Amino acid sequence: MKLSVGKRKKLEAVSNSRGVIGALAIDQRDALRSLFSGELKIEKHAVPANRLRHSSPCRARLSSHASAVLLEPEYGLPAAAQRAPSSAF
Repeated sequence: MKLSVGKRKKLEAVSNSRGVIGALAIDQRDALRSLFSGELKIEKHAVPANRLRHSSPCRARLSSHASAVLLEPEYGLPAAAQRAPSSAF
């Protein structure tokens, strides 16, 4: 299958030097709520929204090891500015 120049550029942007897409995906709300609810020993629905938003230092550190970062808009989009420059989103 032949790829257009545009598609090839976009795939290269989210791939590492070996052509492998190593995406970091930790912004799924339910998964984050589960992690925080276990740590805080509270029900998932009781996890404060600011806890989900403030998990960005973890994303910033981990993104340097990923070729791409998958973000969801409600809590993850503000973290786009904190990703490593080598990670696409």
